[in-house]
Amino acid sequence: MMGRKPGRLETKAAGLLAGAASRYYLRKPDLRELLEVKFPTLDAVARAAMNEIWFRARRETGWKLTSVNLEITNHCNLYCTICPVNTTMRRGKGFMDPALFRKVIDENRDFDFALTFQWGEPLLHPEVFELVRYAADRGVRPMLTSNGTRLDPDRRRALLQCGLERITFSVDGDRETHERIRGYSWDRLREDVIRLREERDRAGARLRIDVSMVVDEATEAALDRYLADWKGLADRVQAIPKFTPKERTTPCRELWRGAAVVLWDGRVTICCADSEGAAVVGNAWEAPLQEIWNGPEMREFRRAHRERRFPRICAFCGEFDSPRVSKRFS
Repeated sequence: MMGRKPGRLETKAAGLLAGAASRYYLRKPDLRELLEVKFPTLDAVARAAMNEIWFRARRETGWKLTSVNLEITNHCNLYCTICPVNTTMRRGKGFMDPALFRKVIDENRDFDFALTFQWGEPLLHPEVFELVRYAADRGVRPMLTSNGTRLDPDRRRALLQCGLERITFSVDGDRETHERIRGYSWDRLREDVIRLREERDRAGARLRIDVSMVVDEATEAALDRYLADWKGLADRVQAIPKFTPKERTTPCRELWRGAAVVLWDGRVTICCADSEGAAVVGNAWEAPLQEIWNGPEMREFRRAHRERRFPRICAFCGEFDSPRVSKRFS
């Protein structure tokens, strides 16, 4: 079963493979921790390797869908300058019907994990903790990304009790850049994360707490301060490059990687970069994700990449250039 808890020796072996893959194959050693999070078992490593082989072979299908991003809402209570949700997003806002969430989980209990996030703030969903528990009880490892603005005592307690495996808080550099970009107190976020960690440790809960920073021209100079501020407090401190318009010249792994993105209304799109739902390949209300992921629309996207006739949404999809952080989609 994909959702099982691996033993210590298996975790160590999977970690060694992740380290070797990140350093010697991908040549991106800073991605090791990310690979360890996504692929903690030898079975998961094997499935990821098979999807990579299918990518290298430029197949029109992927080997196997192994995870899902479930956008339980695209509503958000912040107006971050680097995010399209409350700045440029044109598609409608809403909350995922719990019945759809349950349908996806029930049809895919062999998934490695489910990220209950895509765009928006998932803690705004009125049933977020029930949805996370539903996935956890069915062996699908639930993860969540949050802006950290709703960490009152009741929600902190719920986060520790709902079966959530990992929560990632978005932090944009140091205090000055974070507050300029997000309009939310860096000090309050840090204090609430400290409280959550203390409560977790007292309760002996399994929840892992991460922070993630988007690196671009506005935040790159604050990277060292960010790393120093959160090291030792968060279980994992991540930095990722911002999506930027840049001409694509090579096929994108994301089409083969094994992840599906389900928007709040059920539409399935090709990857997490598609904030507008411009590249929809199916609807999770109407068909199983495994069928959609290797369906005719998805195969056409893979053919286009293989032949380097990139669709409009992909043709100028790039990431910020920085020697400090590795790109994820190249």
